[in-house]
Amino acid sequence: MDTVVVRGSARISDAAVRSSLGLRPGATVTAPVVQDAIRRLMASGNYESVQISVRNAEAGHGPLVVDLRERPILAEVRFEGLRSISGSTVRDSAGLRENTPLEPQRVAAASKLIRDMLAKKGVQVLAVDTATQPVATGGVRLTFTVREGNRLAISDIDFVGNQAFGDDVLKGALSTREEGFLWFRTGKFDRTTFDEDLRTNLPDFYGSHGYIDFAVVRDTLVVDPATGKARLTIEVAEGPQYRLGDFNVEGNSRFPSEILAEQFTTQRRSVLGLPFGSQREREAGEVFDQGALNAAAGAIEQQYRNEGYLYAQVIPNVQRIPGAAGQPPRVNVSLAVSEQQPFYIRRVAFAGNTNTHESVIRDRLWVVPGDVYSEARVMQSYQAISGLGFFETPMPVPDIVPNPETGTVDITFHVKEKQTGSVNFGTVFGGSPYSGNSGRFAGFLGFQEPNLFGQGKQANVRAEIGYGRSTLELSYTDPAINGGRNSGSVSVFRSGDRYARFGNGRRTRTGASLQFGFPVPGSQRTRAFLGYSLSRTAYETDDEEACSGSSSLFCLPDATASTLSASVARDTKNHPLFPTSGTRQSVQLEQTGGPLGGSANFQKLFTQAEWWVPVGKLGSSPRSPTMALGLQGRAGAIFGDAGPLPFERFYVGGVQFGQPLRGYQESTIGPRGYSLACNRSLELGCLGDAFFTVTGEYALRLTDALSVSAFGDAGNVYGSVGEFNPTSRLYRGAGVGATLVTPFLGAIGIDAAYGFDRPEPGWEIHFKLGNSF
Repeated sequence: MDTVVVRGSARISDAAVRSSLGLRPGATVTAPVVQDAIRRLMASGNYESVQISVRNAEAGHGPLVVDLRERPILAEVRFEGLRSISGSTVRDSAGLRENTPLEPQRVAAASKLIRDMLAKKGVQVLAVDTATQPVATGGVRLTFTVREGNRLAISDIDFVGNQAFGDDVLKGALSTREEGFLWFRTGKFDRTTFDEDLRTNLPDFYGSHGYIDFAVVRDTLVVDPATGKARLTIEVAEGPQYRLGDFNVEGNSRFPSEILAEQFTTQRRSVLGLPFGSQREREAGEVFDQGALNAAAGAIEQQYRNEGYLYAQVIPNVQRIPGAAGQPPRVNVSLAVSEQQPFYIRRVAFAGNTNTHESVIRDRLWVVPGDVYSEARVMQSYQAISGLGFFETPMPVPDIVPNPETGTVDITFHVKEKQTGSVNFGTVFGGSPYSGNSGRFAGFLGFQEPNLFGQGKQANVRAEIGYGRSTLELSYTDPAINGGRNSGSVSVFRSGDRYARFGNGRRTRTGASLQFGFPVPGSQRTRAFLGYSLSRTAYETDDEEACSGSSSLFCLPDATASTLSASVARDTKNHPLFPTSGTRQSVQLEQTGGPLGGSANFQKLFTQAEWWVPVGKLGSSPRSPTMALGLQGRAGAIFGDAGPLPFERFYVGGVQFGQPLRGYQESTIGPRGYSLACNRSLELGCLGDAFFTVTGEYALRLTDALSVSAFGDAGNVYGSVGEFNPTSRLYRGAGVGATLVTPFLGAIGIDAAYGFDRPEPGWEIHFKLGNSF
């Protein structure tokens, strides 16, 4: 090759073409070299065709001629007749970028995308035509001309060949629906959804009823072009219904066959066979359920993965047995288990925690190096780390890297730090209309940091001034003193009933508290706490003259409380605010006064229990929204005389003060029953020495920061411990609510609840602020 001659290149210089070729004068040209050069030029996307030839090849040398045909530049993209979808969406999704070479495959992709998107919307596509036209500025204009038909709606679905089930039953197995009277029954036809019906939904339905030879013979869609209405006909071949014969589990050694067989038993539609069928049906045996068999195989594989058998496989085998004279056919079923070897955790690592110390995250783990690998405990750890609130959610799924040669697995949790500290400040204009200070200003300044120094330490500061008083709250919590497992917290406070909540007076508490926590030996999730607090409560009334013979709490003299507390709590919930599984139980006992000094002598007992179980997911991803059922019970009692410390006693109602009970105003439930007067003016008769509340909740955890729920509350207050009786009358409420975790205010929520046992039953709206609820 003496030189390279480039022909047909207008936009790109000859030198650039020669550079892309990678061929230099004097080099030996072979067929593979030429093919590589052609591939490089075509890969640039600038050319429709590339031809390379050598002149005077018989002489062994000569010029190399490169003939190019350039692709036109796409100057503009237009869509005509496209009404139901956005042309810009099609253009961007197909990668049709202006001022770049026009690629035919992208034009074809755009045409297909138009058809698919219109089909998703149930719109018939009569035609999609493309044309190019030169423009004055150079390049070409690409025009898509679309002819949309009527919106396709299924007016009727018919089945042919079905004997075991009627049309209405089979329609219920489909995701494709006929149009109906209500607005959401549009009858939209989606080919992808319909293909899934034919490929999966109908066979699964028949298989769960013993018709494992079922097949879809054909489907026909007849469309009226004038109206866009369509009749869908599905022809099926049901085949015989099979009954369950023998069932065996083979190849298992880690778990007994009886334990694994229970997975199939629990999945079957009828554990007890056919007790309500005819005598002939009972003699024929239980109908075989293919869906239950497949679900059992999956559940057994999960059971093995939770015990470290990462590569365990469970293969269902179904053997058809022809029926004897007058008897239906049967199937003998076996689950073939291939256990492989168990895996052990070699390493647990974290990535992305630039601020949070690794020890803080590691303390939330349910798996540690040396443990047998468990998929369930890995996901429990994933949820617990997310529940810390220090990282952006949803978190990526952890990386699981097994090493079959060593039988070990490495786990890496990926996190991304988010801002955790917050400063909030503002002013409030208002006050209590009952106390005469309405129309006044109050200002507040607060700071909260739940992950101080990246070590999970918590610091809270809040200062408030207004309404003729001041409030200051300081607290600090260290969950791991000196890096160990012991925790400690200290707080100093001067606080009152914020915004003068009660109309007949106010109280102000000044004091400090100290608490230490330590793990209970032998239990990773159980901790014991020991604390002491010293405070003084001052009462202020708006009507000193009314104190004579009054039962108002705010006419009491100032009082001192010296309290020693001890508690035990066990918490296995997978999220502190939005749990979907786990439990929490706690018992706390306090001694106030007596040998500790102070103005009163009494003991206080408080217990709480909470249970959560998942009931379903909206998707298969670990981050998919999860539905959960929860049950919570709370009870408390006071032994002795609280005397000048009446607020240590109990009152129920609302969500801000006392014990929560939604559907009722704040503090309206007392020993005398429902009393709206207690909401306006809290008196001794509004307080009791014991209480009990219970809550049932059905929650949808949309994300780690958003949850919605339906709930039912019930509770009551008792004048004395002897009157405590949770089986007696309980005040009931039910409603719906939502909670959102925000970066600056923490958790905020709203509930709408109906109080059934008010004199005039009705709805009550409750607003909640802060992580304490």
